[in-house]
Amino acid sequence: MPTNAGVLAGVLREAGVRRLFGHPGGEIVLFLDACRRVGIEFHLIAHEASAAFMADVTGQLTGVPGVCVSTVGPGATNLVTGVANAFLERSPVLAVTAQVSTKLDPAYTHQRLDLNRLFAPITKWSVTLDGNGTEQIAARAVALATAPRQGPVHLALPSDLAGQAPRSAEPSLPMPPAPGAPAAPRDDAVAAAAKVIARAQRPAIVVGVGARPDRHAAALRAFLETTGLPFFTTPKAKGMLPESDARFVGTASGMAGDDAVVRALGACDLLIAVGFDPVECDKDWFVRSRVVSVDEVRVAEAGYRPEVEVVGDIARGLAALGSRLARNHAWAGDEIARLREDVAASVRPRSAPREGLSPHAVLGRLREALPAEGIAVCDVGAHKLLIGQVWRTDQPGTFFMSNGLSSMGYGLPAAMAAKLAAPTRPVLCVTGDGGFLMVVHNLEFLVRSGLPVVTAVFSDRTLAAIKVSQRRREMGPYGVDFGRPDYAAVARSFGAAGIRVETLEDVAPACREALGAGRPVVLDIPIDPAEYVDQI
Repeated sequence: MPTNAGVLAGVLREAGVRRLFGHPGGEIVLFLDACRRVGIEFHLIAHEASAAFMADVTGQLTGVPGVCVSTVGPGATNLVTGVANAFLERSPVLAVTAQVSTKLDPAYTHQRLDLNRLFAPITKWSVTLDGNGTEQIAARAVALATAPRQGPVHLALPSDLAGQAPRSAEPSLPMPPAPGAPAAPRDDAVAAAAKVIARAQRPAIVVGVGARPDRHAAALRAFLETTGLPFFTTPKAKGMLPESDARFVGTASGMAGDDAVVRALGACDLLIAVGFDPVECDKDWFVRSRVVSVDEVRVAEAGYRPEVEVVGDIARGLAALGSRLARNHAWAGDEIARLREDVAASVRPRSAPREGLSPHAVLGRLREALPAEGIAVCDVGAHKLLIGQVWRTDQPGTFFMSNGLSSMGYGLPAAMAAKLAAPTRPVLCVTGDGGFLMVVHNLEFLVRSGLPVVTAVFSDRTLAAIKVSQRRREMGPYGVDFGRPDYAAVARSFGAAGIRVETLEDVAPACREALGAGRPVVLDIPIDPAEYVDQI
């Protein structure tokens, strides 16, 4: 007899889901067993927020919704940070939670929360299954998560319904419209956009989170060669165009050196925004700029009003635009070089480190050690602002950070998910000590699973970005400093390898050794936080 849990598992398997992440409870075990029966592997993660981060990156890398799982009550609430991250990162995710048995309605309140209302503001759809139309609802959830603008969907499965047969094939709950594939952009929109671009003297390209490596990278590179324009990427789009290209100016927005980036953006009289989403910005330069938007969805909202929106399949939109354009801009090569150098100079260290190593220099050595096809993941903190600007990324899908939500604790679980999704590629996680302490439990999973992820812990014993903010307000440091555990020893206590890196000259050799070790390794790197003051 098919059950609601079995039907849901079957839909996920048919959609291409091969693994799910979470922490079980008695109320969700029937669903986990149904997934096991159809060949979907469950990974036990010590905290549900980490599981949701893993689902987020899995969805980004594979294009198939990543799935995170929890029990009722506190299990569901623990998912919230990771699901909110997927919402603002535009990542396809399915969050499946248990819910209290319907037999206990209406008097039972233990661990009972209105999960639909809890998840509604941070998902595209939040629904509790009632046994009617389970297959249709599950299929619609998968389609909705992957449709532009991509994002998470939440499904709650009451514990008693999990083992029961569906009551009917038709849903009794309201259903969102079935999404379709992105249409071809309208000819009149393409023509209008081409006219605006052709009249600009110094246009530039800005690539954002809506541009997807699997669908749009080739079209973007062809458009770049057709137009010859300078370009910027947002942190979520790093690698969509090669940053070693002389036309690359910098990473926008909110990273280190942002004043120089905003100056460079101000030197452009038009921005061709490809998949650009203001969710990544902590300044409003995009409101003051003239913009032509190329995206799968309309992006005009509040004060952001592009002059023309080319809405539809991004690759087809870029091809149609490129066929109408020529290299008629007024940019000189030395102008682009000066803008690029201004950004680079703004993040270079201005003095020698005094306590610990230069984070700028350490990132340079780590970049040398990681092969071009390797995947770099960073956590959130002062180091994120620097790595987002200085980490040269030439290939799509090789750099990940939390930027829309900017959640500490993202880095290590994101790196674990990347290694599971791309087992033959080296994976490096760069994290501050504050973020690492939030998710140190994941070392157990790395060791249990035998995942050879390298984690570089930038240890400066402080929340450096917050300390800089306090300094700007002429405040002394308060509530931002903490102790310095021996992170190499912590790693060894979990069964991983731990290496203490004392000198700059040892960084690249230690990273190469760790990448070749075939096991999880933590690099404990002392960092001088004073450098961040000038860079942020």
